[in-house]
Amino acid sequence: MNITVGMYAHHQGAGHLQRCRAIAEHLSAQVTILSSLPDADIGLPLDTAPEIENYAEFTAGNTLHWVPLHVDGLRQRMALIAQWIQINKPDVFFVDVSVEVAQFVRLMGVPVITIAMPGERTDTPHQTMYAQATALIAACPSDAPVPAHLQGFADKLYAVGGISRFEAQESLTSESPYTEQPKKMQAVVLQGRGGTAWTQDYWDAVALACPSWNFTVLGGNNRVENPMPYLTHADVVISASGQNSVADIALAGTSAIFIPQERAFGEQRATARVLEYLGLATVVWDLPQENTWAGILEQACKKPAQWNRWQVVGAAQRAARIIEEKAGKTW
Repeated sequence: MNITVGMYAHHQGAGHLQRCRAIAEHLSAQVTILSSLPDADIGLPLDTAPEIENYAEFTAGNTLHWVPLHVDGLRQRMALIAQWIQINKPDVFFVDVSVEVAQFVRLMGVPVITIAMPGERTDTPHQTMYAQATALIAACPSDAPVPAHLQGFADKLYAVGGISRFEAQESLTSESPYTEQPKKMQAVVLQGRGGTAWTQDYWDAVALACPSWNFTVLGGNNRVENPMPYLTHADVVISASGQNSVADIALAGTSAIFIPQERAFGEQRATARVLEYLGLATVVWDLPQENTWAGILEQACKKPAQWNRWQVVGAAQRAARIIEEKAGKTW
């Protein structure tokens, strides 16, 4: 089946583009990813303008999330998306994630599949996008509770499991990167590109309070392209509860402690609640005092890591099959 698939990846953090790439690897299709991130297939300008301090009418009467008036970047990015659709005539368009892009693409007569992000999304823009979509893909396990705002769309909701870009890589069997203090327990602090409220000074203080542990902080000034060797050989991983971080840790199969960060619509707190409900990890809702970490780490090590329940293996492929199936039914 010769199909053409367009993908849009939001530019906040790196997770949306990484997820698109992971799914695209399993598509038997011509795939183009459009994003404002620099390594997308087609680069889009940002929908902001540094010279504007107060954006006018940016919600269009609370019907959308971000459509500010008189911003050149917004006009240009929509024109580029429209141009690509006109030339390539995609069979289906996968959006990860933007209410405005999803609705714009659908207005051009192209079926849209979008990610159903976690969090409280009862607002009109999200509900309209879900109603218009051909299918909704949730990057969570099939036995996770369906949130109330998605229950009306259960007939087109597909929970495929956590999607990790590292699933097909050989890095899972690589040697341990830890060379210092081998007699200490190893804790990895994983900070995604979406940002956290954590500081290096805080983790230095935690390390002083936990002398039997060695802490490796990944992120910020100590970013690595492939964190999997650190995750697979750690005793415990400490992470925010972003979807990609959870999927990577689940793939590594390591005991974990999650501290949800403040995000729009409470998405990380929603993911943390699912992790706690399934009993897969330790959840700490607020950043602990430094001298309490020894006990938290000890308890986390005692929790069996049943990460197979997050259904990471095959998740990207399952998402790809849904995209191909819907593309085959629409033209």
